[in-house]
Amino acid sequence: MPEAKKSKIFCPCCPKWEIKRPEQCSNTLLHKRKKLYFCTKRCKERFEKDPEKFV
Repeated sequence: MPEAKKSKIFCPCCPKWEIKRPEQCSNTLLHKRKKLYFCTKRCKERFEKDPEKFV
């Protein structure tokens, strides 16, 4: 039986930046009941200041 493909996870601030190991990502945030992953702490802070800009 073929293995199901995992959907790729990208940083909301850097949409081309794929989060390769989300289980190891320390820059996460729960936004509207959805867990978001960020490539850096700086991206997470930018998102927190103005989430509607990135959603």
